[in-house]
Amino acid sequence: MDERDWTNRTPSSGDRMEGRGAVVTCAAPGGAVMISGDLEAALAALAPGAPFVGLGARIPEGPFALCIARDRALVVTEAPLALTPGWHESYAATPADDLYLCMIVEGEEAGTVAAAATGAPLDASSSSAMVLFAGTPCLVAKGSDGFLVWAQRPDAAYLWSFMARLIAQ
Repeated sequence: MDERDWTNRTPSSGDRMEGRGAVVTCAAPGGAVMISGDLEAALAALAPGAPFVGLGARIPEGPFALCIARDRALVVTEAPLALTPGWHESYAATPADDLYLCMIVEGEEAGTVAAAATGAPLDASSSSAMVLFAGTPCLVAKGSDGFLVWAQRPDAAYLWSFMARLIAQ
């Protein structure tokens, strides 16, 4: 066996799988900016009026910021933002459009699938959206019909195959 020969591939935008009352879709890429420092100032400059979203909280229409820590968040927008990376007075901003891959878990069993992947309550009681999801650090929030899971690209192939096994049971 060659350890460089991966048997599971990273999903691409539009990839979809169904099973056990759930549908998992790889979302189209949008815009993402990692911010740190003064999060309020960063959000006001990059996406005015966008709310902060914690674990299991409902995602609004338009841009929003997924909280990672008290001083770090991922601003999610429909399209990549034109910005100068680096330090901006009280905050730092770095394009992260290619860092995360978003998977949408929908269907009548979406909550069961999400609960099977993490022991954390997905009831919006945490201001941080970061959680271990299938043993991988992910950002998790609620969409209109299920959950959205942002995994870093290096972990996406593993998470995609984990979800395939989970919904096949």
